[in-house]
Amino acid sequence: MVLMGGKQKLVPSLEDSYAMCREITRSASTSFMRSFRHLPHEKRNAVYALYAFCRRVDDIADGDWLPDLSSLTSKQIEELNDRAEDRSILLSIDKQSEASNPEPDHTLKLRGLVYYREMLTKASRGQDTNDPIFIALKDVFAKFPIRLSDLHQLIDGMEDDLYPTNYSSFEDMRGYCYKVASTVGLALIEIYGYENPDAREHAEEMGIFLQMVNILRDIQEDLEHGRVYLPRDEMNLFGISQVDLSDPSLPTTSNWKEFMRHYISRARTHQKNAMRLLPLISMDSRSSPSVMASVYGEILAEAERRNGDVLSRRLSLGFFRKIGFALSTLGVWSIGRDH
Repeated sequence: MVLMGGKQKLVPSLEDSYAMCREITRSASTSFMRSFRHLPHEKRNAVYALYAFCRRVDDIADGDWLPDLSSLTSKQIEELNDRAEDRSILLSIDKQSEASNPEPDHTLKLRGLVYYREMLTKASRGQDTNDPIFIALKDVFAKFPIRLSDLHQLIDGMEDDLYPTNYSSFEDMRGYCYKVASTVGLALIEIYGYENPDAREHAEEMGIFLQMVNILRDIQEDLEHGRVYLPRDEMNLFGISQVDLSDPSLPTTSNWKEFMRHYISRARTHQKNAMRLLPLISMDSRSSPSVMASVYGEILAEAERRNGDVLSRRLSLGFFRKIGFALSTLGVWSIGRDH
């Protein structure tokens, strides 16, 4: 029992902290749980901690969850509010736009992200905390050479989601994908292990590929939140406006089909570069990214089979097909280990 902010609060053990991270991962994504379970114990725990952190910052940006600040004193809360306000001013200048959410929602989300950014820094420095995610991450940072800057850039991407999306070109969209996905890949490979420095370049590509598929999969859900991640100017070249995305007849038009062929071709290029990562990762960790790459590749193939119609219904991969691809991928890597 320790005294935190004038209140007595139990500090979870490292074992309990990892268990909570594992539960957050399980609750958020059974697909990720299945892909991680073949990792060695220490690496698996580290990935759970990283995933739990990523899940929480995403939840903060979406307004689905906010961190518990009850252990902070009133002075600490006031200082945190001041830092969030300063950050809001800087972001508004940088984005040249007002926040997407009204107050107090915007400030609460940004304050949560500022808090998580500061807690992440503390964990990387080996400082103690009573938050199970950061107790686990402190141990992860001590065992694996994850770059703090990569995870700070992830939070930058979450902050971007607090403002209107404005991606005019594929390069603009790629920059967003780098922040929210490549950064995670760069952290993951430090856990998986590698020797060839080219692994970082291909991990970036893996993140771009996976996030480009996510963008296709979540178009309608993102529209409901007022977000459009597809490159505006690129769509305009095919005669498509962002308003058209709400038109139920759009998927049947030749303009949309041509744009989708263009988009999927770009995603395939990133996929090809991403797959070069797999043989560079330590043998005991290859199955996890292999499974994810195979599943996402099949989701992209489903978009192709639909002739680009990713709007009428959400892209997904049935459970049995997903498991089939996972098993076949694991079989390939098992053969590699036997030889």
